[in-house]
Amino acid sequence: MSEITYGPKGTQIIVVEGAKQDEEGNLVEGGRVDAVYYLGYEDANGTFFLWNVPANEISNVTDIEEGLQRGALKQEVLTTLPNTKVSLTQFNNLSIGGQIVSAGSYTELRTDIEDITPVQSFIEDMNTIADELYWWKDSDYVNIVQENFAETGSYELNPAQMAEFLTKYNLSKEEYNGAIERATNPIGYKDKKAQYYDTIKSDAQRLGGVISDAGAMYLAEKWASGKYTSTKVAQQLNAALDDYSPFTLDSGFSSALGDTTKVSTNETKVQQLLDTYVPKHLHKQFNISEEAGKLRNIGGYETKLIEQMKDARMTQYGMYDRDISWQNIVNTYVSQASNIWGVQVSEDDPAILDAVRANNQTEAIQKFRQIGLDRGYQATVNSFASDMADAFGTGVVKSAGYLEG
Repeated sequence: MSEITYGPKGTQIIVVEGAKQDEEGNLVEGGRVDAVYYLGYEDANGTFFLWNVPANEISNVTDIEEGLQRGALKQEVLTTLPNTKVSLTQFNNLSIGGQIVSAGSYTELRTDIEDITPVQSFIEDMNTIADELYWWKDSDYVNIVQENFAETGSYELNPAQMAEFLTKYNLSKEEYNGAIERATNPIGYKDKKAQYYDTIKSDAQRLGGVISDAGAMYLAEKWASGKYTSTKVAQQLNAALDDYSPFTLDSGFSSALGDTTKVSTNETKVQQLLDTYVPKHLHKQFNISEEAGKLRNIGGYETKLIEQMKDARMTQYGMYDRDISWQNIVNTYVSQASNIWGVQVSEDDPAILDAVRANNQTEAIQKFRQIGLDRGYQATVNSFASDMADAFGTGVVKSAGYLEG
């Protein structure tokens, strides 16, 4: 007895007697010795798969002698191989186990996996998919996919089929495609997940934070599976790293997240804006971390924040034009006082703030001199002594002598 070498136990040759194939591959009436051959295999679900085998390639899927043709070939197949013989009419009306799938040419079953025959590889692939993807348990879906595979050699659904199926199972197209890739191309799926993991880690660093390995892997798996879009991933990453994010963490991601380093960017910028527009003693009206979070997450917020800062300044220093920055106002008086006192003066010195409110530079200079003397600043005292000497025109020593005499 000869053997079929291109399939698992149970594979047989289907012999369609009195038939031949036209130029387009369709079965048509032939002569008495003509026959068309198929590899046939029935899976555990009762689906019968057929793969066409040209007569001159029967030796590729069996161990029978090469070179046999027409009647001799048919006789050898019928007498030495597991087979089912049917007429063309019977074949056209065939119903084995309720489902028939014409799955294309036997050459589509080639595999590089050792010790697994091509037909077995295909069947195991189908079973794996059914275990991974619950909708493969749906007979309507299986019928559609089988028809598509028979016609195109691909599992993919056409647009109309896809729309109907996604609606039925409430899936996004990305989620469906991700699941198919995970089941049918595990190596490619693993590579994609690794790429997404690296992207998430890099994006977290670019934002100024650090996400845990577990958190990054969770997002990478969701992204690769199609359950999260790239936008959703970005939103979840933002929610994880930014205490002032407008987005909410999904519960599953929150549980997987672990420790993170939060984003604190723009806090320096907020401080710079405060220094520019708001008196130092009013800074406490603004939460720097919160305002920085708004700058990160709200487009155009900087303009609004500046206006709020101007409002804060105007409540106590409304004698100046709104659009003049606080730094331009206060720096004039700080510079004057520093020169008179010979020390670097802080802008929140009460004398500076009083001068700002008085808004009179001539008066401010006089007061700064008096304050310098009262506080005992050496530069102010020395200047006063020098002015006194100039007033008498003789110098300090002669003046003292004059008083003594």
